[in-house]
Amino acid sequence: MFPSKGFNAYRQHWEDQASFMDKAPWDRDKILKLTISTDFDDNLKELQFSNHSLKKENGKNTVRLKVPYNYFELDDFESKSLDLLGIQENWLTDISLDNSHCSHY
Repeated sequence: MFPSKGFNAYRQHWEDQASFMDKAPWDRDKILKLTISTDFDDNLKELQFSNHSLKKENGKNTVRLKVPYNYFELDDFESKSLDLLGIQENWLTDISLDNSHCSHY
């Protein structure tokens, strides 16, 4: 059983969906980028992000995550992702889908 919230829940949910569809789980061209106010530093620690995913930039926390291969087909992908991650919308200062520059998959 995987945790109900946090990085591991996010990853496991999308990997399970992809295996059900018999597809590779992750889109290689896009990432989900969340900018989170430093007011919520303590909350982020509980969500178990890797050092690769979570960085501090310009005085704010930035989380970069792979997105599922079919993210553009999903209804309200961003909201579902926030729910899986355990991140509340009021923590965010920005959310976007950016081009991926990472070759690690």
